Amino acid sequence: MLDQEHQTSSGGNIINIRKLAALDLVFHGSRLVLAEFAIAVIVCGSIGIFNLFAFFRNPNHSLFTLIIGLILCWIGLNYVPLLLYAISIVRGKSAQQEVAFELEHKEIYARKYTLQSMWLLLLTLVIPILSLMQERQKRSHHEH
Repeated sequence: MLDQEHQTSSGGNIINIRKLAALDLVFHGSRLVLAEFAIAVIVCGSIGIFNLFAFFRNPNHSLFTLIIGLILCWIGLNYVPLLLYAISIVRGKSAQQEVAFELEHKEIYARKYTLQSMWLLLLTLVIPILSLMQERQKRSHHEH
């Protein structure tokens, strides 16, 4: 039963991005998580875009300016789905319910979600793409 629930709960071996946001909300509280995600999107995105504009407006800027701009933009973009999920979960007051199974099996899911989330946040656009894929899969599953 754990294996079957594990598959439907997490979508297989890759973490579910919505559940990642819900787990953060359960463990750290809505104010902190919403602030963290919003700051990541706004601050990283803004500074990243500023660096990119600075690089392209003035060719004398170093390649480092471009690299920092790209890194900050992708960090900001990675946090967009997390912020949107967190807002949705907080509005629906559903964090506990969405991760009830994972909380009952902390020994399995704590490590899985911690390790994968660290790596996924470092990879360009993986979280937004994974979120879209998981939402599409969820919608097609509900239609059948």
